[in-house]
Amino acid sequence: MQLKGRTKLNTRDLAYFHDLVELKNYTEVANKFSVSQPTITVAIKRLENEFGAQLIKRDYIHNRLVVTRAGVLLFQRAQQILESLDLAYSEVQNADSSMIRFGLPPIIGTMWFPLVASELLHKGLLAHIQSIEAGSDQLLEKLRQGKIDVALLGSIRPLQEKKLDTFLLAVHPFKAIVSQKHPLVEKRHISFVELKGERFVTFTNNFVHPQALASYSKYAGFRPQIAFSTPTLSLIKELVNANLGVSLLVDDAIKPQDHLCSLTLDDPLPEKFNMSLVVRKSFLPNKTQQEFISVLFKLKNLIETKAY
Repeated sequence: MQLKGRTKLNTRDLAYFHDLVELKNYTEVANKFSVSQPTITVAIKRLENEFGAQLIKRDYIHNRLVVTRAGVLLFQRAQQILESLDLAYSEVQNADSSMIRFGLPPIIGTMWFPLVASELLHKGLLAHIQSIEAGSDQLLEKLRQGKIDVALLGSIRPLQEKKLDTFLLAVHPFKAIVSQKHPLVEKRHISFVELKGERFVTFTNNFVHPQALASYSKYAGFRPQIAFSTPTLSLIKELVNANLGVSLLVDDAIKPQDHLCSLTLDDPLPEKFNMSLVVRKSFLPNKTQQEFISVLFKLKNLIETKAY
């Protein structure tokens, strides 16, 4: 590939410029990078000479920095370049590692990952897993950033990401979860509007469940009263069991020993719990990592078999 124009661009200059656009303060940027303020000034001037355009103007009347149109355009490109560079560093540094940087939301780890755990153990793959547990939204961002390579993620709609390969493994409806003492227990099927006035116990916002709760509530025409939010499935079930609130979960999350009741929601909403295997497109797995991914693919058939 032949580069047009000059080729003296310094990525550190781009990093200074990127943060100056965000912070609008030379001193703050200099402190962030542990350099002198003149270093930032010289870097911006170097970029302006490189591109032949003014990027930053000082508004002396209002004592503030103003980003020019050329500056906004460069900022957008600089963001892409710096993100790609961070991803390249992460991938190259982990190129020879046999570890599998694996994202696993707690609810998927509880419900479905155990279905393949014994095979992973038998093949000696469990010892290679560096597991990162968080909500699906957080793990999706970590995949984009190159901080993990493979993940099992939940979403209320099938995932579509340009830089990620996504493979849908399971689709489960959301259900209303109530204690066995709740008045709705006998109904088994309800419309979500029947939960108006109830207190809800739900996952924190980095999980997909609050998104589903928002969609169902909007359809039913009321704002849900959130009594408590937590990243812990067991705590949600305990609070619901104590009749301190109701929740929105998938049926597989409820076990007989939980002494809870799952109510089918008859509302015609498209929101479902979609569980996908997600791999970054730029990830080049070695033999161990590829074998791990192949085992995860088996979850699709195992979950379908379990359902029947």
